[in-house]
Amino acid sequence: MGRHKSNSDRRQFVQRKIEDIMRDAVPTPFSCEGPCRAGIRAALCLQGWKWEKADGLAAEIVKAALNVVGAKRPTWYEGQPDWTRPGALPILRVKCKRCGTLLPEGHRKWCSAMCARAAYVEIRRLSRTEEDRILARAQWAAREAAWKAKQPARECQGCGRKFKPKRKQQKYCRHECFFIV
Repeated sequence: MGRHKSNSDRRQFVQRKIEDIMRDAVPTPFSCEGPCRAGIRAALCLQGWKWEKADGLAAEIVKAALNVVGAKRPTWYEGQPDWTRPGALPILRVKCKRCGTLLPEGHRKWCSAMCARAAYVEIRRLSRTEEDRILARAQWAAREAAWKAKQPARECQGCGRKFKPKRKQQKYCRHECFFIV
């Protein structure tokens, strides 16, 4: 591992902590595999480890913890419960999984592209953590601020004053100017 070496006592301590986390994980220990690996890797990188070495050690620790807690990866079929199971017929739906209307011919899960998209968006929204939401808002605000800063001043079509637009289609400097005839 080059100049950085993993102290075996420290490694065992970290592995035991990861095992404890994985024992309490819901629905499976694999749900915290990524965050644990990322956390260990980040801590090592902050100590001066190169990313590749830190990631390798983090992967080893997480793999060892998964083995100790007896986690077994599901088969492909077990990971696809909505579609098929070995030796069984596929689940045949009659109604849309989202809105409950009858499925049109040839549709298996959603009645329309709109229902499929809405279900996808809802799943993404529910799976986001508070940190993800804060980060997304911060990224959006940064992009918006950068866009606004690049915009040239426009002339208000209501009062004639110069203003910086906040939106692409903005024609008026304020709400009241919209009503000026």
